[in-house]
Amino acid sequence: MRRCLPRIWLKTTIFSIISLSLFSFSREGEELKILDDLIATSERQLVLQKELRTLIVEFHLQQDLFYEGSENDQKTKELASKMVDTAGQILQTSENHHYIHLFPAFFVEELKLFANISKKKTPPVQP
Repeated sequence: MRRCLPRIWLKTTIFSIISLSLFSFSREGEELKILDDLIATSERQLVLQKELRTLIVEFHLQQDLFYEGSENDQKTKELASKMVDTAGQILQTSENHHYIHLFPAFFVEELKLFANISKKKTPPVQP
């Protein structure tokens, strides 16, 4: 009886190892697919970050022009409108993609202030 125990134990152990190896090992090439997915995600994030950077640069330029002032009242209103829209885009994109925490608190508050103006300026949607 004692001789059977090691054989049964050995067979059970071998069966367990084979079973686990079939389920725990990835299929050939799966690691490449995982890396390809990671690279694609990183590339999408990089494009988004560059677009966000462009919007922020544009916002700062709009602010500078607005603070310099203009003799043409209509031009000043148009610039203010663009600045408000750009701030809204930056805020929405930053919040949607979880970048808002990366920015200084003053900048975030400034974006929120302008975004609120943007919300007030657009008429409510009629059902």
